[in-house]
Amino acid sequence: MIDVKVIAKPKSNGSASGIITSGNSTGTNVAKEAAHAAKADLAGYADKAGYADAAGTANEATHAAKAYDLDDDSPVRSEFLSKVADDVAAGKITFQKGLESIGLAIFRDGAQFGNFIKSLYTGTGAGVDEKGNGEFESIRVRSYFEAVEYIVNRLSAIEGDQLLTELDTIESVDDLGNSCYGLHLRSKWDGYFTAQAVNNVLKGIINTLSAGSGTYYTAWFRVNSVNTVNNYIEVTQYPDAETPAGKNYPPSAMMKIARWGNQTDTTRQSCLYLSSTEGRIVKLTGVTKPIIDKTNYGAVFGTPPDFLSALNLPLRDGRDYMYIPGVITTDVIRIDYQGAPVSEHVDRGAWSVTGSYYHNAKNPITGVYEISDVWYNGCKYRCQKTDTTTAPAWNNTDWAMVEGNPDFTVDFSESENIYDPDNFNATLTIVAKLYNIDITGDILDADVAWTRYSEDASGIERVASDNAWTLRRASSGKSIVLTIADCDINGYMPKKIRFTATVTLRDGAGNAASVQSVSYEY
Repeated sequence: MIDVKVIAKPKSNGSASGIITSGNSTGTNVAKEAAHAAKADLAGYADKAGYADAAGTANEATHAAKAYDLDDDSPVRSEFLSKVADDVAAGKITFQKGLESIGLAIFRDGAQFGNFIKSLYTGTGAGVDEKGNGEFESIRVRSYFEAVEYIVNRLSAIEGDQLLTELDTIESVDDLGNSCYGLHLRSKWDGYFTAQAVNNVLKGIINTLSAGSGTYYTAWFRVNSVNTVNNYIEVTQYPDAETPAGKNYPPSAMMKIARWGNQTDTTRQSCLYLSSTEGRIVKLTGVTKPIIDKTNYGAVFGTPPDFLSALNLPLRDGRDYMYIPGVITTDVIRIDYQGAPVSEHVDRGAWSVTGSYYHNAKNPITGVYEISDVWYNGCKYRCQKTDTTTAPAWNNTDWAMVEGNPDFTVDFSESENIYDPDNFNATLTIVAKLYNIDITGDILDADVAWTRYSEDASGIERVASDNAWTLRRASSGKSIVLTIADCDINGYMPKKIRFTATVTLRDGAGNAASVQSVSYEY
């Protein structure tokens, strides 16, 4: 056990050296006694901590020395928050002096409350980032709210039809007789007065089903007079036959009335309405009565109206369409059912070796998705390969001929043909063309076959002589020089003699694509 010496302070006897101990009374002994007292305090703490047994003497000094620095596994650590590592408080924390002086240090990276998910529509919790941008579920201001800019994002839905025009609510109705009524209109704010005008065609809707009265119908009226000071108008009810449903109803309190058109004022004969039942947005024009016809549809977006369906247009079921008499626009971009742009055929004029041409590609200058058309030797060609620089031709796959002369033709070039029995000499050279382009160079000599037909003086065909000539000169190629020997005169000129060249045009695979013949007769 550690000895504890008690140091007592006796009552003063009036002398300066009034400290008396059980030992000697020198200054040195006083200092020693004070040191023992300090050790006694340390021993007391150690004893309370459970380390004052004889066997734990070695640990006593260690734990006493580390009284200011607890062990890592000490349960006391769970009772304190760390200021050097992330930590969680299990209970509520109250700051007696607030956070004004240390707020920046604590909220330097912002603060979050609850399960914070940042989103305008699906977010949860709340948060303020390091820049001061906050997001909350709701906010209540008891005094005033001050802001530089105020933006409202609100999702709303409508049922039935919604008119974008002058609108009023009937507060009470006076029955004036003869289908005439006086309507007292509700003021929407202090100083409000109605915008209805004489001869307005009004559409009224009442729906009190939710209130349990079961009232729901549409009514039609014509404005006879307006008293803007008292928010009072007088109207006439349209006959049943002049309403779209074939049945009209009188006005009633709580009914919403809106201008549909006007009988005389052309500036009041148009309105916009959104219809969830019809599935379209419509601008009406020239409306002078409750029942409208095809002439009153100024523009339609959504489900086509019946008059368009009756025109047997190639409309697709379930598709939305836009109907509008006039269009002023810069770009029209069409896409197919897969979302790919539908290209336009653009006539680029005469083909040029320096031109840029496109096939289902965007022209960077015009911004149009383009298929280029060009003209070459009197024929129109359509580009099949973007950025091609080769000239259109019958065997060029970069181009397809779409307009012009599609025929394969063969003729003889001009030459002097002297049919003199004594000095007969004629040169026949074929010229082959396709799409008005000279393709003689694409014809093989082996694909030109020469034949002869002749008759004697009596008009009888010289079969044997002609066959012999054909065997002898059939493979002369694209040009043949005829002399008197080719006529087989035998002392007389034939009554008729005809030389024919039969030309075969082959495709890229070597197959006969077309065969044409040309003849020269003497």
